[in-house]
Amino acid sequence: MEYPASTSLKIAAPFLYRAYLSCHALQARKPQLLSALQCSESELRDPGYQLGDESVASLCAAAQEELNCTDIHSEIGNKMVPRGFSDLGFSAFFQPSFGEALLDLVAEQRLGGDKPVVKLLPLSSGDRLVWNEDKVVSPDLVHIIFALVHQCGELLADGRFKTVKAAHFSHRRPDGFRGFPAENSSSAPIPCHFNRPSTYLEYHHMAMTMPIQRHNPAIVSAVRRQEAFFARARFERQNLAKLTYEYLLYLLDKSGLSLDAAAITFGMAERTLRRKLVAEGMSYRQLLEQVRRDTCHLYFLEGTRNLSEIAAKLGYSELSAFTRAYTSWYGHPPSQDTGSAIALAA
Repeated sequence: MEYPASTSLKIAAPFLYRAYLSCHALQARKPQLLSALQCSESELRDPGYQLGDESVASLCAAAQEELNCTDIHSEIGNKMVPRGFSDLGFSAFFQPSFGEALLDLVAEQRLGGDKPVVKLLPLSSGDRLVWNEDKVVSPDLVHIIFALVHQCGELLADGRFKTVKAAHFSHRRPDGFRGFPAENSSSAPIPCHFNRPSTYLEYHHMAMTMPIQRHNPAIVSAVRRQEAFFARARFERQNLAKLTYEYLLYLLDKSGLSLDAAAITFGMAERTLRRKLVAEGMSYRQLLEQVRRDTCHLYFLEGTRNLSEIAAKLGYSELSAFTRAYTSWYGHPPSQDTGSAIALAA
């Protein structure tokens, strides 16, 4: 299967997959959304698949028609907030400073290929997170990204300091725009300005330098090691083991972990996928176990979830299955390695 070349800003399929799931969570029907995207759900699960930013516009148009609502971008962005290590950008929550966290969050969305789509512009009046893409991009994408960044920033600040002062957009005011963030958000409305020379989020003074309470250097280092497993060769078909590792990582707490589902995503027969992985020195089961073990390590470093929640996040339907797997990895049950509060909560 050859990946199509994007003629506009590159959008990694995992990002669009999460936007698609967010639209469905808002009660938009999946067949209508997939028809607008002109691709299958299996293709959206493929970490090597890329689309142009016009796909985001098509998705939003379909969702707006389905929901009979013109202003849905903030709600989509809010539902894309990462909740675990299988979600793009969750590791950003453990960076040392607010600014580093936001830049890492956007970078992990894998938009625009290797070029960062946002940059930090320090100013005495307040730093700006500036849209750095020189191409004209879909306003739908910008609004979703800014909603995602704003909501994650509110979680990072946790009421300790003020974050976004105002939002500035180079495009005209969208039809039906009702404000930013969404009307049902717990955050206060932010002034929005349109037809500006550039697109950026304006932050309150010193916000970007504020330390993150959840900063955890052990998690940052572990995530870097995990990412290095499939770095650079991410889109090379001859390195199918690395691509499968990434595929499994993003789907651990979702669906599609079976070998058959993976084979459909990669456009080959189940036995062909099995044979090619074995030729690269890894079985599908070994890769799934490795992804689960690596990600389990991150959750234990995080130290805030009970064993039942960790089991679910790793794709186990029952705690007992997770306990058996963990014992096979380390020779003892997971309860021996958790804090007493976490073990009791399970």
